Amino acid sequence: MMKIQTKELGGQLILQVEGRLAGAFVPELESCWQAARASQPSRKISVDLKSVTCIDRAGRYLLQRMYRSGVSFQRAGLAVQDTLDQIVGQPECHH
Repeated sequence: MMKIQTKELGGQLILQVEGRLAGAFVPELESCWQAARASQPSRKISVDLKSVTCIDRAGRYLLQRMYRSGVSFQRAGLAVQDTLDQIVGQPECHH
């Protein structure tokens, strides 16, 4: 199960994703993202991953494509932070 909510904040579109970014749900996020890009190409888009519980290979690939096109990510939970760090190329942080 996955849910996507969109909200505007300071001229930026935020896609809030909840649940599993996996399997049949990946194309759902992709179509939301593509529709947002098509409607206002110059608007910044960010994805809130705070409530995502898991990401499969297809989800990870989509996030990589989104990142390369200028999408930013915010507030990932611990479950997906490692995946995000690998996508954005940040070194892992060990506490």
